[in-house]
Amino acid sequence: MYALGLRCVRCSKKYPLKVIYKCVDCGGILEVVYDYKRIKPIEMRDKARQKNFNLLPLEEDTSIGMGEGWTPIVETKHLANQLGLSKVIFKCEFTNPTGSFKDRPISIGVSKALEFGYSRVVIASSGNAATAAAAYAARAGLKSIVLVPESTPAEKIKQAAFYGACVIRVRGPYSNCFNLAKEAAEHLDLFNLTTTFINPYTVEGNKTIAFELVDQLNGLVPDYIFVPIGSGPMMVGIYRGYVDYAALGLIESPPRMVGVQAEGCDPIARAFAEGAVEVEPLGNPNTIAGGICDGLWGYADDGTHTLNYIRRSEGYALAVSDEEIKAAQAYLAQKEGLFVEPSGAAGVAGLVKSASGGMIGADSCVIVILSGHGLKDMRVLGEFDIPVIDNDVRELIKIVED
Repeated sequence: MYALGLRCVRCSKKYPLKVIYKCVDCGGILEVVYDYKRIKPIEMRDKARQKNFNLLPLEEDTSIGMGEGWTPIVETKHLANQLGLSKVIFKCEFTNPTGSFKDRPISIGVSKALEFGYSRVVIASSGNAATAAAAYAARAGLKSIVLVPESTPAEKIKQAAFYGACVIRVRGPYSNCFNLAKEAAEHLDLFNLTTTFINPYTVEGNKTIAFELVDQLNGLVPDYIFVPIGSGPMMVGIYRGYVDYAALGLIESPPRMVGVQAEGCDPIARAFAEGAVEVEPLGNPNTIAGGICDGLWGYADDGTHTLNYIRRSEGYALAVSDEEIKAAQAYLAQKEGLFVEPSGAAGVAGLVKSASGGMIGADSCVIVILSGHGLKDMRVLGEFDIPVIDNDVRELIKIVED
């Protein structure tokens, strides 16, 4: 393992690799630091089809995994032509073991929980991370306590509960779950797996998306990567993965990152549009994209951290309406054969809005992250009028021809 320790992004104070959720001096977010000088680039190329443990904060033989990662990429000539772009590629994160990208950070988090000697974990989640935490904890033999907003889709709650987790619904927005999980970890000696920036180890799992894309695209770095974001750890993790590879000389420079939020919950996009230095929390968030519905109450620094990374990448953030998200979700299913939940379609909605508004060049190569499976949240689909007929081909013909 080449991880040297943790470092505060605000005051640069250094810490060893231990259980710590924020800087004790300034309360800043912590990130894992690596010894690039000891990592041999040729070693990275030889291990391209593996998980690149050299750039993760754990040893390979202590990892708890279920085949997460190496999700397929699907090029869409249809959408590229429609938007007048050079290349558009979907990274299908909904094909991970529990149906979302959250398997990546949770795999790292559960592995670290075991390494640190914990028997129980806690997580605050809008649904996808809850399912992942329940599944990976079960595989590791750990007990899991899962806190989800009361409005969480039944599909996600049932999935987590069936894995054996203690699932508790919490009244109010996701932020309430976040704060309760934080307190529970302190009072009950639980390892906090919450996939914002509170756990410096889980964020690292998202870097593997970048590692895979470099290999899958034969070293090509896209101009833009569109990522649906709540507080933003997936987007930050992807960018950090590219930064790692650039530091090792495996690529020239990272891509521009585009964070896509829903208009009903857009604190980061709003701060970017206003040129603000800090992100302000948003009260009463409301959107069909539950996976990215995070008002950041009590941890607005997470949003500011993501905002800083967006600007560092020379990218941008924008918000899309629920109607635009629905249209993107329907397009993916009916034109591309890809069934994703509303949050998973937000990136496509952001791409369409960006291309239509002239925010990206016509010669751009774009990656869009499809973050979660459509089976995760079926509420927005409504009811379908499905006909019932007798064993009579004439009835069938009438329906089909009409």
